[in-house]
Amino acid sequence: MTAFRWDTSSRAVLGDALVRLGPNRCVAEVRPDEVVLTEPLSRRDRAGTTALLECGAALSTIWTVVRVLGRDPIFVFPHDADRPAVAAVVRTGGPRPPSSGEWARYVALRKLGEPELRPVSLAVLSALADDGFWPETEVRIVRPAWVPALEQLGADVTGQSALLVTTPDDSRRHHVLAGAALHGTRLAAAVRGFSSRTVRLPHLTALERTRQSEVLPGIPQGLLLIGLTRRKAR
Repeated sequence: MTAFRWDTSSRAVLGDALVRLGPNRCVAEVRPDEVVLTEPLSRRDRAGTTALLECGAALSTIWTVVRVLGRDPIFVFPHDADRPAVAAVVRTGGPRPPSSGEWARYVALRKLGEPELRPVSLAVLSALADDGFWPETEVRIVRPAWVPALEQLGADVTGQSALLVTTPDDSRRHHVLAGAALHGTRLAAAVRGFSSRTVRLPHLTALERTRQSEVLPGIPQGLLLIGLTRRKAR
């Protein structure tokens, strides 16, 4: 088996995909045999968990690109005291042709935006929630009973079709995985012809997590509004 190396052409494909994430607090360093995602420590205090969630979006993007390049992605979350800012490392495994669905996700990277949305059916939301595959994450349809708790976190989902991404714990790894789940669900929605908008949630203290756990299933990491793009009035 020939080892995969990030050469000029594959770097260009990856760079084009990553730039579509827009302004991002996560830094992606492309090395010959791996991609290192770094959360700049100088921004941690100002950004909270946002940089780690954005590292998750970058992780989802890299996963998508590696698959269309015909390789299996392998991601790890190293604990390196000498490099505490490293959030995740992505390496390439053996060859495997991409599926039509994975090609569709790659094409969908160009469709993500932040539009005004019209609600969709519960069947659509259920299909998107079932599409998630990132470990240690859950994508759930927002229930009416959760709305007051989400409003306390500053998220207004009234009249919206919303999905909630939760994790069982609140470590740096879980923040990255939650960001990947959010981005991956946006791709799944775009593949199906729907638009989406991410709603950031504040980082909770231990006491706040305890209070929210009485209402919400798991630790809330991010909200995703799903819908059809509203046409602008002329």
